[in-house]
Amino acid sequence: MPFSLSFSEEFFVDGDIDAVAPSDRPSSVMQAILSMSDETWNRIARDVFHVDPDHLDPLVVLERVRETNTCSNLDSPVSVWIDEEGWYDLRVYDSSDASP
Repeated sequence: MPFSLSFSEEFFVDGDIDAVAPSDRPSSVMQAILSMSDETWNRIARDVFHVDPDHLDPLVVLERVRETNTCSNLDSPVSVWIDEEGWYDLRVYDSSDASP
């Protein structure tokens, strides 16, 4: 059963957006976006946004996540949907789980 994204702003962008770096265990949606593999980024650009991957901006993906407003679960890692069907998602870990 899907859930709405009823999380704080830090769940979406934790700190300065320009300072977000990729991670194996992202603790924000933006960090998860920046941590995607090139292959996944390319598929999302073409399948969800219908653009060339070089023309897709991470902020556009973040906005789509906010518009979709859906996740599969509420425990860490949260599976956040990018598209309304849930074919593409991001895993966001609790910040206390961010370091292995």
